[in-house]
Amino acid sequence: MKLALIHPPEPMLSIATEVCQHPINLASLAAFVRDRLGATVEIWDYGVLGRPEAHLRENLARFQPDAVGFTAMTPLIKTAARLAGVVKEVDRDIVTIVGGPHVSALPARTLAEFPTFDLGVVGEGESTLADICAAIQRGERTLRGIPGTVYRANGAPALGPERPMIMNLDELPFPARDLIDFSLYTGSSSPGLSSKLRNITELFTSRGCPVRCFFCGSHVTHRNKVRFRSARHVLDEVRECVQTYGVDHFTIDDDTFTYGRERLIEICRGLRELGVSWDCDSRVSNVDEDLLRMMADAGCVKIAFGVESGSPRMLEMIRKRITLEQIEAAFAAAHKARILSSAFIMIGAHPSETYEEVEQTFRLMLRIKPDFVMVYVAVPYPGTGLYDMLGVEGLIEREDWDEFDIVRGEPVWRTHHFQPADMIRLQRAMYRRIYLRPGFIVRKLRLLRSVDDLRYFSDAFLKFVKYIFGKRREELNP
Repeated sequence: MKLALIHPPEPMLSIATEVCQHPINLASLAAFVRDRLGATVEIWDYGVLGRPEAHLRENLARFQPDAVGFTAMTPLIKTAARLAGVVKEVDRDIVTIVGGPHVSALPARTLAEFPTFDLGVVGEGESTLADICAAIQRGERTLRGIPGTVYRANGAPALGPERPMIMNLDELPFPARDLIDFSLYTGSSSPGLSSKLRNITELFTSRGCPVRCFFCGSHVTHRNKVRFRSARHVLDEVRECVQTYGVDHFTIDDDTFTYGRERLIEICRGLRELGVSWDCDSRVSNVDEDLLRMMADAGCVKIAFGVESGSPRMLEMIRKRITLEQIEAAFAAAHKARILSSAFIMIGAHPSETYEEVEQTFRLMLRIKPDFVMVYVAVPYPGTGLYDMLGVEGLIEREDWDEFDIVRGEPVWRTHHFQPADMIRLQRAMYRRIYLRPGFIVRKLRLLRSVDDLRYFSDAFLKFVKYIFGKRREELNP
């Protein structure tokens, strides 16, 4: 059994292309199928490989896989379908499988819309993909009714039974990083942390999030159940990465790493003993000064918080379940612990957001003084409350999935107060007003520790300036 797993090329432009991570999701699938079936698996990541179609044809001729699996978020689904079409042109007998949040949110519609996919994986992928591959290995060609799949029956999409989630994550093998060419990943794993200065990989210690924010689709794949790996299992993977791949920094990509204080303390103790550095994401409600000092002592150099808005009304409307007081306390504690802090904020996370509420977000940034700020236009991904509300209210102009992207162009949706161009203008204005303030620039200069740091931040800053001044002259005067 031969399986190829593909990450389609990213459509994002400018500064977004600077964030480049290992396809750990595909490496996890590869490890599971390889261990379960003894399959031969390859990963083709067209986020870092050039010439996608030509390279794909060459690889198909060389590898001759029995099945090809694609992972695709919403803005990549059409590209994945086009590449699946290339697979079918080369050999119609190769089974094409699509997984990821888009097909999990819209399973029947995805198969109806994209005939180049033979079937889709709905929800968590490991066991479902292994069952598909086992059926192919047995010579079955209909592939109907496998739990956790959407397939075709008499030409129409049909859903297999729901597959239970994997409750004991320690049963999963470590991701097959031996299938990843580390040298191809030269961007930053997390803003401000260059792969040119560190040997970085990503790490997942849990799955799921207990909070169902209005704009987030995490529950589509993981439902509302949070499952944790044991500290021992996590640290064994870290040890493998250090000893086998020379990794010295980990970006912990959990939806929120700081749930479960006792487990976190145990993981931090092990990370400190291994002498690695790391960064993570957290809810502001899950940290305090003592915890952050302990994390810093264990090698944490950066923490990112989902702030989203400086408006109390907006925080309530998007079901964030945090307060301005918690936001300010979390950033003050990060500063005291000398951990770099990053704030994620959004424009248009709820269709009722006003200009005054965007201004409240800016004023909050001035108070909390994050080291990095990521300003996103909220995308109404299928499966989210934002998608449902904008659809019901007729605010989505067209469902061109290529355009459901956070940085690539004007949105194809609007809100009650913002036209598509307004949201882009507000995003760029927010970036300019924050990043070009003299005090912000001075704080960045204080972060420089070497010539390599200077090169990294200079290059990033030039690309950033090109982005925020990049499109229309009228945007320069918000």
